[in-house]
Amino acid sequence: MAGFVQAVAVDLDGTIAHGNTLDANAMAALDECRSAGATTVLVTGRIEAELLGSFPDLLPHFDAAVLENGAVLAIDEHRITLAGIDPLLASHLRERIPFMRQGVAILACGLSDAPVVLDGIDALGLDAQVVHNRSELMVLPSGVSKGTGLHAALKALEISAHNAVAIGDAENDLSMLIAAEVGVAAPGAVPSVVRTADVTLSDRPGDTLADFLRGPVVSGAKPIHSPRHALRIGKAADGSIVTIPGAQAGVLVCGPSGAGKSHLTGLLVEHWIDAGYTALIIDPEGDHSSLASLHQTVVIDASATQSVDELLHLLCHQSLSVVLDLSRMSRSAAIAYLSMIAPGVESIRSQHGLPHWVVIDEAHGVLGEDGMLADVFRPNAGGYCYVTYHPEMLCAAAKTTVDVTLTALGPDPGEGAGARAVIRVPGRADTEFVPDPRITAHVRHRNKYRDIALPEKLRFRFRDSSGREVACAATVNDFVGHLASVPDDSIVHHALQGDFSRWAVGAVQDRVLGSLLAAVENECVSSITTAARSLRRRAASEVEQRYGLGEPDLRPGAHRAGREESP
Repeated sequence: MAGFVQAVAVDLDGTIAHGNTLDANAMAALDECRSAGATTVLVTGRIEAELLGSFPDLLPHFDAAVLENGAVLAIDEHRITLAGIDPLLASHLRERIPFMRQGVAILACGLSDAPVVLDGIDALGLDAQVVHNRSELMVLPSGVSKGTGLHAALKALEISAHNAVAIGDAENDLSMLIAAEVGVAAPGAVPSVVRTADVTLSDRPGDTLADFLRGPVVSGAKPIHSPRHALRIGKAADGSIVTIPGAQAGVLVCGPSGAGKSHLTGLLVEHWIDAGYTALIIDPEGDHSSLASLHQTVVIDASATQSVDELLHLLCHQSLSVVLDLSRMSRSAAIAYLSMIAPGVESIRSQHGLPHWVVIDEAHGVLGEDGMLADVFRPNAGGYCYVTYHPEMLCAAAKTTVDVTLTALGPDPGEGAGARAVIRVPGRADTEFVPDPRITAHVRHRNKYRDIALPEKLRFRFRDSSGREVACAATVNDFVGHLASVPDDSIVHHALQGDFSRWAVGAVQDRVLGSLLAAVENECVSSITTAARSLRRRAASEVEQRYGLGEPDLRPGAHRAGREESP
């Protein structure tokens, strides 16, 4: 199935079945979804024997079935009991509830039997729960629900819950709707399900379950930006929380050089990954290698012997994110490499819905109007984040698919405040906000400046006190090496003039490093000043003591001569 939605999970009773009659149109639509490549999952509270008694031919329509309200998982001929109720409870209740039914893992009875069931659980001291399903009551192990069962099924099928749609109508379906990226209330759903759902269906023509399954949400043509999955990235001056969509959006991060675009980009990626989404970060300058410290995130050096197939295999993983570091490659080599992988990335996104996000730094060079990749990447598919200081240079497809624009403003020079940004969403007023702190550190152009030579005019030239050049550092690695080998007077010469910190900010564009080196320089200047004062004092003392300059002159006539020579 082409698109974002890779799995459709449906409840049985009240959703695709009413009484013992299946909704033929809905079943046909489910079969069409499956034929198009989507995985279908049945999630029901029914015990399997009872299910097969009413619908003997139902299970072959599904790739997996979650039975007994999340306690049993059925895939092909395999049955996995995910959790079970203590057998003592069934023995205790059997005489008290004549019409109680027992499954592999649960007990089922009428809603009116709730007091007897609760008394039994309390008497035996069991860790169990009762779950309402309209007029029915199910007794389950604590923590078991349709939501946990759906998660287990999707994990076994190697599908992210963020690529799933769940459809239900009753109280016991709530956890299933919450577990999926898109929760749908079936026609006639109870009020709590309607309140929770991202989409609510009716029985009106064009709004039935079958219509939905054949419609733009499941095909991926109509993104759903659920408020349930909105992620906080900062706070506005009025105290309101600023959020971004969890998935299926186009995000533009822009602003002048050094204003905080990389901070914002890393912040977005951190929150997406923390929420369970996956990302491919295309990193031309080596700005984002620190993201490797996040859960299930790896950095790939594109200049190494990493085959395209190996990279694409990593991207198929439902919980793995990749930072693709291009900083050791020339621009032409990087573009050639991206040209090789781009079709594969788009193919994987179409087949598997992964990665959820493709983040492209320096996007004007990759997706520029005249760029080689403008026709390869497909921004209209959603889940793209463009980072650039030249947004006007993006291709038309990228510009027209932006849902959220984040503009980095840098710190407020008048108030000495931290970084600021503006969020723009069409149809709303622009809002200035303060971005939240990041979990991972950001080192600007870390790999680029560490190993790749700077332009001649930006290289650090070590000189001695006479101004003679004694060494030249083309990279950060060179700089560290020369610090250990140049004469001491060269180090002192540059420290006194603040040359180290000035180079860090101006050439390497690393303000944090500049501040750290400035502190070291100030310490050096302070220590030299202190040493000079100490030398001045101690040298004077030694000379005075050696020649007795501080003692009275006892030579004959010295006192009188001294008086005569006085003015």
